[in-house]
Amino acid sequence: MTTDEHPPDPLIGALIDRKYRVERLLGRGGMGSVYEATHVAIGKRVALKFLAEAEDRDAVRRFQREAEAASAVESAHIVQIFDSGTTEDDRPYLVMELLRGEDLRERINRLGRLSEAEVLHITAQTLRALIRAHAAGIVHRDLKPDNLFLSARDDDSLFVKVVDFGISKVVQNRATPNTLTRHGTVLGTAYYMAPEQAQAFPDIDGRADLYSLGAICFEALTGQPPHDGRTYEAILVKACTQDAPDPREHVPEISEAFARVIRTALARERSERFATAQAFLDALAEGNPDIRTSGAPVPSYHAVPREASSASLTSSGSVVPTLTARPNKSRLVVTAMVASLAAFVATALWLGRPTGTPSGAAASDVSAPIARTTAPSATVAGTALSGTPTSDAAPSIEPIVTPDPSASAHPAPQAKPRPRPTPRPSQPTPQPTPKPGGLGLNPKEP
Repeated sequence: MTTDEHPPDPLIGALIDRKYRVERLLGRGGMGSVYEATHVAIGKRVALKFLAEAEDRDAVRRFQREAEAASAVESAHIVQIFDSGTTEDDRPYLVMELLRGEDLRERINRLGRLSEAEVLHITAQTLRALIRAHAAGIVHRDLKPDNLFLSARDDDSLFVKVVDFGISKVVQNRATPNTLTRHGTVLGTAYYMAPEQAQAFPDIDGRADLYSLGAICFEALTGQPPHDGRTYEAILVKACTQDAPDPREHVPEISEAFARVIRTALARERSERFATAQAFLDALAEGNPDIRTSGAPVPSYHAVPREASSASLTSSGSVVPTLTARPNKSRLVVTAMVASLAAFVATALWLGRPTGTPSGAAASDVSAPIARTTAPSATVAGTALSGTPTSDAAPSIEPIVTPDPSASAHPAPQAKPRPRPTPRPSQPTPQPTPKPGGLGLNPKEP
C-alpha cells in the first residue's frame, strides 16, 4: 500500500469533547500520537496527545501520572498541561501547550555537539525545573535529550521545557514511595540511568535525575554518552561498575570547572553526587554569575565545529521538526528481569574487589550477559533488558526480587557526524539497532 492509499486519519477534523478541533498529526509512536488542535471557543492552538493502548491499564495510569505530575509542579520550565479527558471511544488524551522548536536530541544530532556556554544555560534551566519538581516530591526518572525541549521564542532565544513525566515517581516521604512501577522493575533509558535505578533500588530519589542530567551534559558537550556498549546490559553494567570518563578526554577545551561538575553529577555512589538540584545549580554558578538568573532563555548559538567521529550521533538536519514518526527514537521501554542484571552487576563488583577486602573497586572491563534486545532505543523497563522486540512499543516483563541496596557495591571545519556504534543483540535473529533517546512525543509546533 502506497502513502496515497493509506486510509485518512479519522481524528483529523474531529471535535473532541465539543471543545478541541483536531487539525493535523504532529507525531506518532509506540505510546501514542500527538496532534495540533484548536480550542473552538477561544481559538487557542494546543497539542492533543492520545494514548495508543487504552486497554493497557499500566499505560493509562502512566498517562494519567504524566498529567498529574506536570500539573503538580509550577515551573515555567515544565510543559504545561491544560486539560485531560477521554474520547467517545475511550481513548485518554491530554491537552498541552503547543511548543515551537526542537528537542535537545535533535539539536545534538544536527550540530554534532554544543558549546559549553549553551550547555551551561540548558543545564541551569533544567535544574530550575528539577528544583521545583523535587520540592513537590516528584522524581522524573527518564531525563534524556529527547525530554528536554528547546522552545523557540520570538527573539530567537531558546527556553527549556522538561516534558514527559509518564514514568515519574512521587515520593510522599522517604519511607513510602508512591510509584507506578511494580516492585522489582525499573523504568528509564540506559544511557542516562543512574546505577541505583539500573539495579532497581526501591528508594530512588532526586539524585537519580541529577545523574541523568550529568549524562546529558556529557553527551551534549562531546557528542557521545559517558557509557556505551555492544548491548543494553553492557551499558548498564558499565554505569554500575565503572566511573564515567572525564569529558575533557573527548573535548579538551571544556573547562576544568564544568568537567568537575559533570564528574560529580555522574558519581556512581549517589552520596558522592550533589545532594540537591539547587546544589548542582550553585556549582554551575561558581564562576558563571549569569547562571543564577538563567531562568532567562538560552541565547542562540552557532554550531561547534567538530571532526566526524564513528561515535557521533546521526544528524537530523531539521531545525524546526514537525515530529513525524522517528522509528529509531521510539519511546521504547525495553523490559527485563531485574535479578538477571542485578546478579551480574553484583558478580562484577565482587570479582573486581581486592581479595580479603570487604568492598573495593568494581571490575573495569566486563561483558554483559546475552539477552534479546528490543526496539531501537536504549530505554529500559527492568534492568536486565530481555524481552521480545516490537517496532514501536516496549515489551513487558514479569519482575522478580528487587536487589537490596545494601548488598550492592557501589574547531576544524564542521563535518557531518556519523552514527556511533550502538548496542547490538547477540541473538542470531537480526534486531533493530538501538540509539540513545526515545519517542518523546513532544507537543511541537512547526
